[in-house]
Amino acid sequence: MSGIVNDYRSKGTTLVFDSGDSFQGLPISNSSKGEDMATVMNAVGYDAMTVGNHEFDFGLDQLRRLSKQINFPIITSNVYVNGVRLFQPSTIVDKTPGVDGDEVVVIGVTTPETATKTHPRNIVGVTFKDPISEVEAVIDQVESNARAEGKDYKTYIVLAHLGIDTTTPVEWRGSTLAEALSNYAPLKGKRVLVLDGHSHTLHTATYGDNVTYNQTGSYLNNVGRVVYNSDRILSHGVITHDEAKKNYQVNPKIKAMLDDIQAKYKADSSKVVIENSPVKLSGDRMDVRVRETNLGNVVADALLDYGQSGFSHKSNLAVTNGGGLRETIAKDKPVTKGDIIAVLPFGNSVAQIQVTGQNIYDMFVKSLGSILQVDESGKNVLDENGQPLLEPSGGFLQEAGARVYYDTTLPTEKRILSIDILDPETKAYKPLDKTETYYLVTNDFLAAGGDGYTMLGGPREEGPSMDSIFADYLATADLSKYAVINPNSRTISISSANYAALTKKDEAEQPTLNPLSPVTPLDVAKELTSTKPVVSKVVTTPNGKVFFVSTTNDALKETEKVTEASAQGEVLPTTGDKSSHAGLLGLGMLLTIFGLSGKHRGKAKN
Repeated sequence: MSGIVNDYRSKGTTLVFDSGDSFQGLPISNSSKGEDMATVMNAVGYDAMTVGNHEFDFGLDQLRRLSKQINFPIITSNVYVNGVRLFQPSTIVDKTPGVDGDEVVVIGVTTPETATKTHPRNIVGVTFKDPISEVEAVIDQVESNARAEGKDYKTYIVLAHLGIDTTTPVEWRGSTLAEALSNYAPLKGKRVLVLDGHSHTLHTATYGDNVTYNQTGSYLNNVGRVVYNSDRILSHGVITHDEAKKNYQVNPKIKAMLDDIQAKYKADSSKVVIENSPVKLSGDRMDVRVRETNLGNVVADALLDYGQSGFSHKSNLAVTNGGGLRETIAKDKPVTKGDIIAVLPFGNSVAQIQVTGQNIYDMFVKSLGSILQVDESGKNVLDENGQPLLEPSGGFLQEAGARVYYDTTLPTEKRILSIDILDPETKAYKPLDKTETYYLVTNDFLAAGGDGYTMLGGPREEGPSMDSIFADYLATADLSKYAVINPNSRTISISSANYAALTKKDEAEQPTLNPLSPVTPLDVAKELTSTKPVVSKVVTTPNGKVFFVSTTNDALKETEKVTEASAQGEVLPTTGDKSSHAGLLGLGMLLTIFGLSGKHRGKAKN
């Protein structure tokens, strides 16, 4: 990345920006609480950055320390602490002092979702105001000052950490901001760039005749590039990771710094926890944020296992948010301390909360409340059972000790068909009683109301770090039981009709299951391999038995359970099953802007 910046600096005036989540995100940057990242960014030579939600993950005091460590401004217009802006809302970048008209006004703005996307203890006294009105207020003030000084600013750049996720309220999206600015009278005739982050989306768009929107994905898979001269934008797009490796030289100074940081990190994180993982545990966001996933199952099982003896009461169930699972554990490789921290990078501890059955019901209604995925033609994206998939949400819960049947074709508040909860004494699953008291294990983020789970506010006990509990569980767990990436055995997607048929057939039976030996449809996989029905829908009945429904006659066929054995492959289709990628300390979305032509030789701006 630094090589790209140096190359374009040799061609003309170049500005370098970041749209947030820069200091946190990968274990190698988390290990120094962002301080190594700040050192590297100083060496690259950034011109400004804005504040992302993860900038708060090390606490407000550490964010302030980092802002003093960097030698470029960190700006945001809508973040206030006790009624006062946390940082300056804007900065003016002038690479050619003495030349009027080529200055660049840069404004920062941060997602209000930060209020539920970082631990509440990190944002005590912090408020996040409306993005659009705050940005427009800054524009008004800048324009007023310019008139008083006899200046005319022609270029505005908004460094936004808003994103365009469909789960984000429309009024908080970067695309909504870009559209609003295209219609904002003070910006008419000016050039406006909205450089966005947060949703990890690769997207460009134009609004009106003066606003360009850019977002470049995540983890330096792409470097954003916008080129313009004194009159207009000439081009905008991205440089991919492969293009960067092929066409740009590595900066030896930055490489030496990174090599030193990497060596220190490896020394601390290379301790082997288990010699080999026999399965791939998927941390892909299109798995862990959408539906039940094997990585989520094993993490939740670790929490529930600890919850049987680590607190005053035995635990009924455990949940963790999919947004807190950040990396895949590879198959046929050792699992190290660093791998575990990569999966759970936020330093969370565990807690047991006393909850009611109503709290549990409300919790799962929220977890399963996302809108539905659609493809480019507007049709629903379906899982292997023909059910519509939810849009990714960091608040989607991975769980143990519960069996939740849901139908995504129903309205949000009616999707849950039934919930059964573990009795830790008898190991039996019983229907949820909304008036009963239960004990739930989770991470301290959710326990404090993170991701909007305000219903989890009951009495609680604190426990140790989540990563240590996960490491201890992995050391003895039989991971072959987690071979299927999307098992559909705990949080079970099923049509109402099929659920009714299964319930009618099995209504007299009472299940007795050990949640720490997960129910997985491996027996169904074996049957599918041998019989190959035309289409099969994998489901798990309330008594824990696995069925498939043939679409030729919709008859139910019970498959007898077989001895647990390692699966030879991923037998069920998966959602977005791709390994997570990371690069160069995860510097996030960086935009390189440069000019190639203009009135002043070598002075054209972008």
